[in-house]
Amino acid sequence: MAKEIKFIHNLRGKGRPQILLIGNGVERAYGSASWDKLIDSINVRKFNEETYKEINKLPFPVRYELLATYENAPASFSQDDMDAEEKRMANAMRALLPCKDTRERNINENCNELFKWLPTLGVDHIFTTNYSYCPEEGYYPNREFEKKSVRKNLRFNLNPQKDKKGRPSQEKRFRLHSGYLVGTSSGSAKKVGIWHIHGECGAPTSVVLGHDKYGRLLKRIIAVCDDEIEYKEKIAKNITYEFKSWPELFLFGDIYVVGFGFAECEFDLWWLLRRKQREIYADGKVYFYEHEIRDVPSAKQMLLTAHGVELRYNEFSGKDDKYKEFYKQAFDDIRKKVCIGQ
Repeated sequence: MAKEIKFIHNLRGKGRPQILLIGNGVERAYGSASWDKLIDSINVRKFNEETYKEINKLPFPVRYELLATYENAPASFSQDDMDAEEKRMANAMRALLPCKDTRERNINENCNELFKWLPTLGVDHIFTTNYSYCPEEGYYPNREFEKKSVRKNLRFNLNPQKDKKGRPSQEKRFRLHSGYLVGTSSGSAKKVGIWHIHGECGAPTSVVLGHDKYGRLLKRIIAVCDDEIEYKEKIAKNITYEFKSWPELFLFGDIYVVGFGFAECEFDLWWLLRRKQREIYADGKVYFYEHEIRDVPSAKQMLLTAHGVELRYNEFSGKDDKYKEFYKQAFDDIRKKVCIGQ
């Protein structure tokens, strides 16, 4: 396990955290599993096609709650009911572990080359809503991240809450203070923190699915942003700050969003966007790389700009057969902007 890890950045101006927020869209461009496939693997119900059409109208977190619950559900779950749901989640996550699937993509022509470019972007941190270890494999393509021992050697834990031995308490459910510290195998690239903000497949209990988990996660995020950041004593008096959680980094950094749809149901991140606007000690920006071009802006596009987000387009925006090219050009733009921000 990495020791004495410290993420120290400026709070404002040049030197503030440079963060890539990457979603499932990048993996989907290279044939990885969709969220719908994940839901299908957890589904315990059987409906006809017409009923499924209605169910698919539900926001993703609520759809999970429906399909992961047996018919004739009791008013109160037993411990056995909750344990069974955890077990189904664990089985689904094992199916998504990158062991065979990801390394085969590295050999084949269809390998996800975008993740191999991550070390070249110059970002300080990578936030991912994905459960797989594709970002980590972008730095270490030959390591077997399905193995706990491999992950353990890269894991950091900055949790201010301590266990009985005075060590940072392990985060089993919501990993706000822990992640992986990566570089290149040669050690020539800067060290980067990778944060699985909605959990990871190697730790099924950490996976955020369903509105219950989203609600509990938001409660923890609010506590971090309002309680753990000591504004008057530290932030107001210092140029630099030692960051110990990804919500703190979100508030103060420049964030480059690629391949993440920012669905309206992702209310933890929408809350953070508004909270970021209200942080008087920060001047970080949010850039959303938008593939969809519309004559009249979509409701989501208008909502993003209302939250201070800058929509960025490129020559491949709007071309449904050019997703890979769109992401490559977005990465080129991020590389340039990060260089300026540092």
